[in-house]
Amino acid sequence: MAASVTKHQADPADSKGSAPVNPLHRRQFIIKSTAAAAALVAGRTSAQVTTGNPLQQTPSACTTVTDLPTPLRPDPQDASHIFSAPETVLAFRNHGMQAELLSRPITPLGCHYLLIHFDIPDLEATGYSVAIGGRVKQPFSLNLDDIKSRPKMTQAVTMECAGTGRSTLHPRAVYVPWFKEAIGTYQWGGTPLRPFLEQAGLLEDAVEVLFTGWDTGIDLGVEHAFERSLPIEDAMRDDVMLAWEANGQPLLPQHGFPLRLVVPHWYGMASVKWLRAITVLNQPFKGVEQEKVYRYQQQKGERGEPVQVKRVHSVMRPPGIPDLITRQRYVAPGTHMLEGMAWSGSGRITNVQVSTDNAKSWKNATLVRTLEDRFAWMHWHFEWTVSEPGDYILACRATDEAGNQQPIDPNDQWNRQGMGVNGVQRIAVTVQEGIGGAQPDVPSKARVAVKGAEAPIIPNVTNQIAKPR
Repeated sequence: MAASVTKHQADPADSKGSAPVNPLHRRQFIIKSTAAAAALVAGRTSAQVTTGNPLQQTPSACTTVTDLPTPLRPDPQDASHIFSAPETVLAFRNHGMQAELLSRPITPLGCHYLLIHFDIPDLEATGYSVAIGGRVKQPFSLNLDDIKSRPKMTQAVTMECAGTGRSTLHPRAVYVPWFKEAIGTYQWGGTPLRPFLEQAGLLEDAVEVLFTGWDTGIDLGVEHAFERSLPIEDAMRDDVMLAWEANGQPLLPQHGFPLRLVVPHWYGMASVKWLRAITVLNQPFKGVEQEKVYRYQQQKGERGEPVQVKRVHSVMRPPGIPDLITRQRYVAPGTHMLEGMAWSGSGRITNVQVSTDNAKSWKNATLVRTLEDRFAWMHWHFEWTVSEPGDYILACRATDEAGNQQPIDPNDQWNRQGMGVNGVQRIAVTVQEGIGGAQPDVPSKARVAVKGAEAPIIPNVTNQIAKPR
């Protein structure tokens, strides 16, 4: 710290050709600077713990988020476009899916969204086991080889975090600041859960099945393992599975290695990772992650309805090319194939509509079922012909077989925790002549796309053997 402060506040006499600095004066300066920095750090200990930067401050406009643990979720944030240091750290730990991959039915490994509540447990396949007990006739334990010896099933499942769309609300709920990227579809491999419960023998008073992970931490001021329960009827569904692989490969550590639960019709929090135990209960589970969070709360202090089945949702693959910082899209005049995915926990998608005028008017897209699994997303596409340069807002909305349709305004689904927000996605697109002209040649024929930018110097050498896209 002292060296850094000295460097940036050096005396002019330190410059080349000047008189030497008295070592005593330098030492006194360093001591004073160090003391001042220490006093600053002492007043910002919580920020140092959160960010690793003792000089980092929480933005003053972000009024509801502290850097210190609290027993309550922060109130919704009225400064909806300002994010606190803790939220930024959460965003780095929990990445979303890259939207440009939405043309692919199966999300590539490493590109699926992540939500890690506490820490990733350091687990090995050797010696790993799952205990099945509670209100059953015959409690037993299974190692990974035992589980893998059971009949195998594979199914493509579109998983979605319950917090998707949280940052589109106003006021904005405070937690992982998701927009529309907390999604992904893996081809999960494993075995059905139901035969294990049948083998254990459910007692007559069984009402729920609790799934406990190996990850432990503190939330709402309470230390606990991450665990969630399902009603018996949901746990016994044929599509609920114990999964040990994704896309034909062993689970990645961050996705639950060596074993996780996959509940296709519920939001992702139900698919408990790093599975440690399965416990049959004779009463509803009231743990922190079930009773206090993942609730549709409208007012502070109310219990709220539980977050369960995924709401109907759709997203669009961003067309054209992006601006690096803002992600504004650029396309040339002409015909463009807009495409994306749609899904629902309540059944198959029956319709997707597209708007090119900021949700003022809608036209039907074409649906293409690329995956037969009931809870895998549906591909859609729509041909957009645009001749007039300018700025446009694109949007898409889906309807499922139960008749559910996405709301145009995300605030129609406002709740304090920012859960299940499925308002239509909007993508800003600039139509501009010449877009795409930089790509074909190597070196690139760089050109100015934004007024005021500096025109680049284009090399006069070309690479004749570079392959065209």
